[in-house]
Amino acid sequence: MLELGENYNNRPTQIKDIAKTHDIPQHYLEQLLVFLKKAGIVQSFRGTAGGYSLARPPAQIQISDILTCLDGKVEVVPDAKKNNAAAFFWNTLQTQIEKKLDISLEDLLFELRETNGEFIYTI
Repeated sequence: MLELGENYNNRPTQIKDIAKTHDIPQHYLEQLLVFLKKAGIVQSFRGTAGGYSLARPPAQIQISDILTCLDGKVEVVPDAKKNNAAAFFWNTLQTQIEKKLDISLEDLLFELRETNGEFIYTI
């Protein structure tokens, strides 16, 4: 998703290029992209210049939506397994995780650029 976010305004990105760049098995990546396409997060294009791109701008895609699409709700401990003594701790931790995941793909890309020392100039 980071690769597709970086290339949002460019031509579609081919699976083989993403797989090679990030050392992800191509077959596994194809399976993930099918789920993301069904959820309306990515779109595919056929042909020699085809590939995948984001279905909407990176600012409109939440990290939590991506994770939920691929793996279901992110839970530290399922509600059914929480006991009363530790429920407060688990609920607090769950809230903090949800808050961190409630950022856009665009925000994550910005944080990644800052961490990698890339300078972004905006006028």
